[in-house]
Amino acid sequence: MDLLVTGATGYVGGRLVPRLLAEGHTVRCLVRDPRRLTAPWRAQVQVITGAVEDEGAVLRAADGADAAYYLVHAMEHRVSGLLGREVRAAASFREGAVAGGVRRIVYLGGLVDEADLARTSAHLYARQQAGQTLRDGPVPVTELRAGIVIGAGSSSFALLRTAASTPVTISAPLTRSSTQPLAEADLLDLLVAVVDDPRAAWQVLDVGGPDVLSYGELVARVRAAMGSRPAVTLPHVPYLPPELAATGAAILSRLDPTLVLPLLRSAEEDAVVRDAHARDLYPDLAHTSLDDAIAAALAPQHDDHATVA
Repeated sequence: MDLLVTGATGYVGGRLVPRLLAEGHTVRCLVRDPRRLTAPWRAQVQVITGAVEDEGAVLRAADGADAAYYLVHAMEHRVSGLLGREVRAAASFREGAVAGGVRRIVYLGGLVDEADLARTSAHLYARQQAGQTLRDGPVPVTELRAGIVIGAGSSSFALLRTAASTPVTISAPLTRSSTQPLAEADLLDLLVAVVDDPRAAWQVLDVGGPDVLSYGELVARVRAAMGSRPAVTLPHVPYLPPELAATGAAILSRLDPTLVLPLLRSAEEDAVVRDAHARDLYPDLAHTSLDDAIAAALAPQHDDHATVA
């Protein structure tokens, strides 16, 4: 297949492209700044300069493509106006993809509770609405909804590593929320599997790994895998302002505070699979245990795997 990938300079997109090339697909990448695309596989893809918000740029990138991956979102920007930016970008991408003749769109969203969207964080609600905007067009959409992705390049995992490295921990509502992490390799398997599967057309698929636990328990598992000493637990904190937590986490993890804050706000909600349809469609995928996923994410990273022969 001839595939368009957006977000190729990001974490998931950068891991997905070499997998698609290894599968024999032809790949083209729409990137805002080509100078940021420095991956070993760059010479094996077509690079088109432009943004997803630019319908004309999307048309140029999508013209003749069989399918397109929409792997971008505005989490790194300010919260104010987030919903509008996400919806406008998704609408422009949708229209450009339609004009380019794309026959399938694959979108990566976040796990949300559709029955209780009123309590969903601004970040996750904006991602849910972006998926809905894509589905408002005539091109069949497959939306994979995932929570924390366990991988070396994941911002969420970077925060987990930071939390697991600190000598103290707290007992707060944030740490008691439930999560169902997904191994990076399993997410990539699913992204590859759905793009040409007619059963996945017009499907919204919750995806997660086999382990469900609290965020506090997840940090403890990462801490144990890192070989860190057990943390000292401070007394119960009934409320921890996300802005304060984000500032501290950003300093320790060296991540952008505007990226950390929406991650922490989303972590206040349960992020678990509520619909088992993805498991019914792909019973042989997404079985990596949490401990194996953490071990892979902590292993020394090499660039060789990203090069496709």
